[in-house]
Amino acid sequence: MDVPMVRTRITQLEDLSDAVNQAGLTAFQLSHDPPSGTLVHAAHQGVTLSSGRFESRVQIRGALSEEHLSIAVGLRIPPRNRLLLRDIDSGIVTVFRPGDEHEAFHDVNSLYAVITLSEETLQREVERFGMRLCPNAFRRTGIHSQPLASGHLTKISALLARVHQGDARLDPGRLANIAAAFIGHFAQLPAPVTLQPLRKRERIVELTRSHIDQNLDQRLDMEDLACRAGVSRRTLTRSFEEALGESPRRYIARMRLHRIRSDLLTLESQEATIADVSNQWGIGELGRMSARYRSLFGELPSQTRQRASH
Repeated sequence: MDVPMVRTRITQLEDLSDAVNQAGLTAFQLSHDPPSGTLVHAAHQGVTLSSGRFESRVQIRGALSEEHLSIAVGLRIPPRNRLLLRDIDSGIVTVFRPGDEHEAFHDVNSLYAVITLSEETLQREVERFGMRLCPNAFRRTGIHSQPLASGHLTKISALLARVHQGDARLDPGRLANIAAAFIGHFAQLPAPVTLQPLRKRERIVELTRSHIDQNLDQRLDMEDLACRAGVSRRTLTRSFEEALGESPRRYIARMRLHRIRSDLLTLESQEATIADVSNQWGIGELGRMSARYRSLFGELPSQTRQRASH
């Protein structure tokens, strides 16, 4: 008997709000190529599995669950992938406490899996498989110091790749084995879960991004941003390029285009002109904005608004 499973083709940015089942995540494009790939969701006896396979570069942000624990594993991680602003490799295992912020940068050919479950279900699974977890293993959000065992990584990656292709399904035994591998990783010794401090340049980016994201509708001056971070403009630019792969100016422009797109997709903004929406987010030249918008999203602002009205 198969477990209830939904396989969804990613065709637009909004599909990624469910990159983890019902998480309501926020997604951003990192390249002109439209979001593509597949999402798989399955659930059985209180354990929910979410898996994503990406064929484009995307950034995803938000809490994986407001109420439950999440264990995320990067099954196939190409270069340039980052989690919580840290470089990551295949096999990385991360715990997210309920409500804690998650942010990931996924490149082409990325494959991940997340299991989400309540603490009561976690305890049930621990007892079911006769595990002894390390003390406080799930008490805080953090990255495990060791990758998932290579045997588990190979088998789970191969299985879920086939599921994403539509060549395999999940039965209760397979889902239970995935959950057991993820949870059982924390029964290994030593099993510290830590979130290593951000390096200096990552701290600069985190501090500066926070100010940028809260003030995208205001004038943002590079000299002022560098001053706020206590560094030179050159160091600020290098920090962004190292951590995010783009300069502060390009980050600001991309985030503003995403805000414009979000507004154009809401019914509340239908009475405002596209120029009004653009001006609200600090872009005054409508022609240039439209060209940049089309370059990023593959359609004109007017086409986005037209889709929202249907």
